[in-house]
Amino acid sequence: MRGLSFVAALCACAGTTTTSIASAFYIPSMGPQTFSSGEKVPLSVNRVFSEHVALPFAYYDLPFVCKPTTVHRPWLNIGEVLRGDRIASSDYELLMGVNTTCKALCTTQLTASANVDAGNFVAQDYLVEWIVDKLPGATVRQRQHKGAREKTYETGFRIGDYDKVSGRAYLNNHVAMDILYERSSGGRRIVGFEVRPRSIDNASGDCVPDLDAAPRLVVGENKPIAITYSYSVNWVEDSVRWSHRWDRYLSTADAQVHWYAIFNSAIIIVLLSGVVGVILMRMLNRDATMFNEEEFRDDIEETSGWKLLHGDVFRAPTAGGLLAPLLGTTVQVMYTFMATIALAILGILSPSYRGGLLTTGIVVFLLMGCVAGYYSGHLYRTWGGANWFKNALMTATLVPVALLTVELVLNMFLWYRASSAAMPLSTIVLLFVLWLSIELPLTLAGGWLGFRRPPYSEPVRTNAIPRPIPPQPTVLRPLPSVFLAGALPFAVIFIELFFVFKSIWQDAFYYEYGFTIIVGLILALTVCESTVIMVWLSLNSGNHRWWWRAFAYGASSSVYLFAYSVVFYFTRLRAGMPAVAGGFVPTLSFFVHSLLISAAYALCTGSMGFFAAYFFVRRIYRMVKLS
Repeated sequence: MRGLSFVAALCACAGTTTTSIASAFYIPSMGPQTFSSGEKVPLSVNRVFSEHVALPFAYYDLPFVCKPTTVHRPWLNIGEVLRGDRIASSDYELLMGVNTTCKALCTTQLTASANVDAGNFVAQDYLVEWIVDKLPGATVRQRQHKGAREKTYETGFRIGDYDKVSGRAYLNNHVAMDILYERSSGGRRIVGFEVRPRSIDNASGDCVPDLDAAPRLVVGENKPIAITYSYSVNWVEDSVRWSHRWDRYLSTADAQVHWYAIFNSAIIIVLLSGVVGVILMRMLNRDATMFNEEEFRDDIEETSGWKLLHGDVFRAPTAGGLLAPLLGTTVQVMYTFMATIALAILGILSPSYRGGLLTTGIVVFLLMGCVAGYYSGHLYRTWGGANWFKNALMTATLVPVALLTVELVLNMFLWYRASSAAMPLSTIVLLFVLWLSIELPLTLAGGWLGFRRPPYSEPVRTNAIPRPIPPQPTVLRPLPSVFLAGALPFAVIFIELFFVFKSIWQDAFYYEYGFTIIVGLILALTVCESTVIMVWLSLNSGNHRWWWRAFAYGASSSVYLFAYSVVFYFTRLRAGMPAVAGGFVPTLSFFVHSLLISAAYALCTGSMGFFAAYFFVRRIYRMVKLS
């Protein structure tokens, strides 16, 4: 409950956090690069992605684009590879400060099948991602902000335009690039990369004299065609400082929505805290007081529930050898999330560090193996386990092996579709080597240390014979109680969840970690309090098997999370898309990754609920005097 005051303090500074994060300090490799006048500025191509189809492709894997004779590919970190980045050099010539009115890049001959593929990519609303000085090419948008027009950026530019009325697809084969820069003492620094694509029916091998009068290029027909790609470059001096060049990418018009979400969550946690603090604690104090008074004890034992379970409530859980490794891994996931968000708040994970969030998350997860082994080993010994090595080995392999198995099966389908989302074999081998050389030894060491600790000292003794469990009310049966316990935690996050899903599936920047921390803290309090209430109701009904129930109650809102992802898929991703946008592999990729996200969320919230319930149960049984 003490976290509630921390939430209030964060609310006061969230605005400052979310607006200043874009200008946080940069790690050395992400520092500013200064160009002199006339110096060549590299333009890299990356990938194409769609806001409606969860299947990115490398730009040079498209059969209808210009490919240079020699392609140079930089080293990519693990995060970049996993998010589908495939950065490569290009033949576009950009010279600092030198404008180019129009220049032909190449003329490519498309086969009939390549022409049809181009039409499909346009119809599926794919966007292209190019990179100049670590800035992605962006489409310019205007919005009203405080009574004035403000420029914002939308990452990527459309590969073409699709006319739903006529069913025609127009491929963008000419790009007008506006590159913004600021002057510095050593030269010029790039602060913006704006792209305005257009479709021009041109196969001449040179630029069209009048771009505005040229007809548009139709693709998607089953016949071979020739396409000339061209571009123009315009250098514009801008007032934006280099340290604030990401502001236009990260600016949001939805700040009021975030504050509404926080207000909604705060109301829920206040009401729930009232239930726990006023009603529940008063009833527990009353019952404990009456139980400790001799003249009332006989009457209480005939009518009450939770006090009669003192000889069974700390009985080792069924399948404790599985629950202990699972809880150890949940703590590992939770610590990974907190450490990664903390690094993001400090500005170390700036947007210039491509793939930094995933890379950091993986590294922190591997290092947190010692934490997983420690918690798992300590609980395992408390529940009477004897083989610490077996427990630590299961802790290290249970979740990673399950995750790797699912990803490998999905990877086969992604390989078949030649998607850049498919992990290369070298990345798979690297991840396995990192797990084998870092996480496994750390988990074994943590498991040994945790097992050496004395077990938790429970406040009451456990009877030799288990007490029979009476029939449970309908609301406390497994399925109804799980759905009931997950409703309030999901109500806390469902508004903020939209922005997170949009970031994951529609490649929108999500850099509002101040709001994330506030909502996350409120979520943690809600999960803990709702789990405590449900566990107390179960104990009061005579059910002493609460261990697995506590974990399930904490993780229960993940069911709503997955259901929300299904709604998001049909209302946001597939909305307005033609039938060609369907397909087994993109759908499979979306739902498998949504299931994995829900599982990771369940691990985090399940551990929160379990440890909150464990603390609560130990606390209430210290309140009673037992003969």
